[in-house]
Amino acid sequence: MKYKLSRSLLNIDYKFFSTLLIIGVMPTIYTAVRIFFLGDMPSDSGLTIASQLIFVNLIYEILQEAIFLPIFYLIGKSLIDQKEFVNKINTGLVLVALLYGCISLLLIVFVEPALLFMSQKNNLISATVEYIRIEAVAAVFSMLVQFMVSILIIKKNNKHLYIVSLIQMMLIVFFDTCLVSKLPFSMDIGVNGIAVGNLVVNLLLIAILLYILKKEDINIGRVNNLSFAWLKEWVKVGGYSGLESLLRNIVFILMVVRMINMVGEQGTFWLANQFIWGWLLLPVIQLGQLIKRDCGERSEQAIKENVVGYFIMTAIIISLWLATIPLWGMFIKNVMNVSDYRPVYDLVIVLLLWYILFAFNNVIDSIFYGIGKTNYMFFQSVAVNVLLYGGFFILFNFGVYKPNLISISLMFASGVALDSIITILTFLWFIKNRKIKILI
Repeated sequence: MKYKLSRSLLNIDYKFFSTLLIIGVMPTIYTAVRIFFLGDMPSDSGLTIASQLIFVNLIYEILQEAIFLPIFYLIGKSLIDQKEFVNKINTGLVLVALLYGCISLLLIVFVEPALLFMSQKNNLISATVEYIRIEAVAAVFSMLVQFMVSILIIKKNNKHLYIVSLIQMMLIVFFDTCLVSKLPFSMDIGVNGIAVGNLVVNLLLIAILLYILKKEDINIGRVNNLSFAWLKEWVKVGGYSGLESLLRNIVFILMVVRMINMVGEQGTFWLANQFIWGWLLLPVIQLGQLIKRDCGERSEQAIKENVVGYFIMTAIIISLWLATIPLWGMFIKNVMNVSDYRPVYDLVIVLLLWYILFAFNNVIDSIFYGIGKTNYMFFQSVAVNVLLYGGFFILFNFGVYKPNLISISLMFASGVALDSIITILTFLWFIKNRKIKILI
């Protein structure tokens, strides 16, 4: 038993996982710098405006999950055929540019009525509209960057992943310092400086990534007779993940983000999520990236040999969370520059148990995405979002459910719990049905 357990852990590509961790921590660092600068503003308006990007990002996430989650499976299959590999990259970039361009255009046009529906504070509507419109333009280029970075991940190009991530971090910190901070030389244009910085940085990163891909013998825009035939499979695989994300995010916008706005707790909820997703879940999410790549390459063999190791690594990460709880309040106060840190800390503690479930759930979700079984994710999402959140919506309309920050957070947490139960049962059925003997 001991030998087999050690073997399962040794099968994991720790070198590449370390690369993913390092490139993941860099955005966390520059996000922390941004939050620090926002905390220096004379009122909480900057945080309240920036927090509205949650619902905007959820809209983009629908496309992101339809496009990027199947990418490891679909493009990874073509690594042995350079011509097909390059064709998929070029046609994929065209698809990303067109889809995100259309979504951003719609967002630019309809952002004001959307903010009114989301119950943003009336005195901040105009400023929030301006901020989101700039971010909408930046998002198109950001997704092109993300697509090209995904190619480097598929090719296991550690060196260039480090370089791109380091350049991105330095550029964002530089522009935030020059545009947002209160330092004497800063232009101090407020929260819009974040959006302008994002736009400029993504344009620069596109130029850098095009050069890197050219060095990798991947010529962008110089392929004759582009074939879009493979996109049929992308629609089939990505369609389920896109529909799952559409359902999940629409429900989240209506039942969580909008209600958080209604009770006036946008800033607290946003800061708690920045801490959870930016710091606590960082190794969990990057482990998920590794799992998707492993399963995209080796399919059921990776499940058989590595899955126990994935769960053990997740347990180690959670142990580190628990050991560092006494430091969280000080971190939120001093590093994130949140003077009234206690409500944020309390909310994180309330959500902790449910995110422990999410961490283990992430292992199985990443396996399903990696092997292209996105239809499983869709059926799980229907069960959680229609049955559970639909029930809460009915109770809310009848005045039975009274939303406040904690009750909204617990409603969301119950969704995580139900999703985890369904995911585990689905995975057990899958390995039994496919007769996969897990190495334990």
